[in-house]
Amino acid sequence: MDNEDHRANNPFTQMEGYEVLDASGARVGRVEDTVYDAISDVLKYVVVNGRPIPAEKVSVDAEAERATVPYDAATVETAPEMQDLSGAFDDAVRDHYGEEV
Repeated sequence: MDNEDHRANNPFTQMEGYEVLDASGARVGRVEDTVYDAISDVLKYVVVNGRPIPAEKVSVDAEAERATVPYDAATVETAPEMQDLSGAFDDAVRDHYGEEV
């Protein structure tokens, strides 16, 4: 899927640039990209420092332009690097974050 072709259909691009904090309030980075599955109308990942974070684990405060994740920076930094979506990639990301595969 060519990300550029689908950006206009992605309602979550406004999150790009939001500061990302872990549960303790420590800075993890900024949202670089949002990965939206237009077919299922679901935000799959928020990308921070080139690493995907499952979107269902992200809490967003739009007014403060901030997102909070339940992972520390080290966990995010060691996640698989963002790549084209596939079942194997999704499984690897979920396994990294301790989610059921």
